Amino acid sequence: MFTSIAGQEEMDIKSRVAGGRNVLCLFDVDGTLTPPREKIDPELDDFFQALRKKVKIGVVGGSDYSKIAEQLGEGGEVIHKFDYVFAENGTVQYKDGKLISKQAIQNHLGEELLQDLINFCLSYMGLIKLPKKRGTFIEFRNGMINISPIGRSCTLEERIEFSVIDKREKIREKFVAALQKEFAGKGLRFTRGEQEMTSPAL
Repeated sequence: MFTSIAGQEEMDIKSRVAGGRNVLCLFDVDGTLTPPREKIDPELDDFFQALRKKVKIGVVGGSDYSKIAEQLGEGGEVIHKFDYVFAENGTVQYKDGKLISKQAIQNHLGEELLQDLINFCLSYMGLIKLPKKRGTFIEFRNGMINISPIGRSCTLEERIEFSVIDKREKIREKFVAALQKEFAGKGLRFTRGEQEMTSPAL
């Protein structure tokens, strides 16, 4: 969405958003506003604050609020820089600087299925041999279970190294296929993220 607006300077933003502050523009975080887990460019940040004078703006991300805050602004600043913040795929919602809603995946899955999923993933990843593994292989979020064969504690360089191996050996693709087979008919949906594998909320 940002590219289509910023890339057409000849179009008057006012004419496109005639509703003014009644219009809401939403932007994805990872891979759109910033590279995964990286900070926003200051010029882009300035653009959003200028845009916010004309329309309401919000961000949507798969990460939890703390990670979005690291990328788009320190501490509680993000919920005051954007009119809406939808963290964890929208299961955690902020409006005008206040938390307005929070849903939890365990309420939908139930503890038994949740533990079956976690145990299967741990067993599967224990058999994967990689040049490096770096902690936090399963991250529990309100709206998803984030599964990372290399570990969420890896550096950017280690993520890139894993990405090269994954493209060649299709580690995550095979993992997703195994999960789909194991949990067929359980109401779960599995997808691969850009540099990590995620099991989205129901």
